[in-house]
Amino acid sequence: MTEDKPVSRLFRGGRIFDGRQFHENSEIRCGGDGLVVEVGQNLTPAPEDEIVDIEGHLLMPGLVDCHVHFREPGLERKEGYSTGSAGALHGGVTTVLEIQNNPPLMVSRELLEAKLEGLKGVSRVDYAPYGSLTLDAIGALAGMTSLCPAVKCFLGCSTGAGGVKSRDEMKALFTEAAGAGIQVVAHCEDNAVMERASQIASPDEALRHDFMRPSEAEIVSIRDAIEVAEEVGTRLHVFHISSEAGARLVVEAAKQGFPVTGSTAPHYLLLTGDEAHEAPENRMKVNPSVKSPDDRRGLAKLLGEGLLPVVGTDHAPHPLDEKRRPYSKAPSGFPSVDILLPLMFAVADRHDLPLETVLSAVTSAPAEEFGLSGKGALAPGCSADLVLVDTESVFQVDESLLPSRSKWSPYHGWELRGRPLKVWLRGRPVWDGSGPVGVPLGRPLFPK
Repeated sequence: MTEDKPVSRLFRGGRIFDGRQFHENSEIRCGGDGLVVEVGQNLTPAPEDEIVDIEGHLLMPGLVDCHVHFREPGLERKEGYSTGSAGALHGGVTTVLEIQNNPPLMVSRELLEAKLEGLKGVSRVDYAPYGSLTLDAIGALAGMTSLCPAVKCFLGCSTGAGGVKSRDEMKALFTEAAGAGIQVVAHCEDNAVMERASQIASPDEALRHDFMRPSEAEIVSIRDAIEVAEEVGTRLHVFHISSEAGARLVVEAAKQGFPVTGSTAPHYLLLTGDEAHEAPENRMKVNPSVKSPDDRRGLAKLLGEGLLPVVGTDHAPHPLDEKRRPYSKAPSGFPSVDILLPLMFAVADRHDLPLETVLSAVTSAPAEEFGLSGKGALAPGCSADLVLVDTESVFQVDESLLPSRSKWSPYHGWELRGRPLKVWLRGRPVWDGSGPVGVPLGRPLFPK
């Protein structure tokens, strides 16, 4: 049974990560209002406290996945919030920012309001859909700003989007966002570059996603987006950066004082283009494509230095029978929100990065980037979104056990660590290691 209200709890006997740093031999108290009360050592229990011994494990904030596709309403057969949010809890995620990339796109206040209302009682995690920045949204953005963290613009063609047709169109869209005072989050790939790649591809190259969607497409698009954003005064965030050169364009723009930020995804930190090409059934086909080992290393270095400080999954399931189509007909994207926390441990281990830097990329950093007050951190007044983590035991990913509707994973068979044991949302238990607990308690984060 779900608790009627949060219970005052004192967690002790383990290690705490507060979203920025680790606290050894520390404790945390969460109140009956679903908020963190205090973090420290040798806290005195209150009479009403339930004492929770975390038995040497790690206690940390619920993860914030700033980039998922749950496709509700309209395409729940691929993934809806019921299965998607259960998958999120499995991966230690308690907050998702979600992009509608199938009709109806979120181009008006009315559509956003209907979506937010329709997800109540469905989502098991807190949620904030992005608005959709298309020509249909021009004139409507001012009414949308209080309902979403940002608006998504596909500058290149991808699943469910044809991409911006010209620089003038990009300028019109970015100008509209600047006037409404809302941030643009962008998928940056240049259609003209990708079209040229398709025209010169040999038969073998035409079967490689990293040739058909090369680094140049991302680099050109990011450069153009930064120039237009600077010209019209738009706040810009570049999603799922896949190339080191593209990431460095964002880093340099930020150093020059432009309001430009960016994020990458776990697969660009863990996979290579060769591995993606060799994966069976197009399981690692994703837009932008996975790039070279040098790009993987370069992105990891920027993450470790705090220059590319945010990671989001781009969770985008498709039925496996669709992924099994011939390469050119198979959709791009794959599920990953359901193992986000273990994947981040893998990123830290693979690249020998400071664990606190890697974990902040999916907790405090995305919460701060997108204005999610009280999320992604454990400090007095923050939401008591907690994940209890077994950091040592290694487990093998079994796709048949993942909650995502697609029931497959590109990481099937991988050995990972960092399994979430229990999850609390606003002080209430919502995941017990084997499945969701109680009824869905997710709430919209906007309007604030």
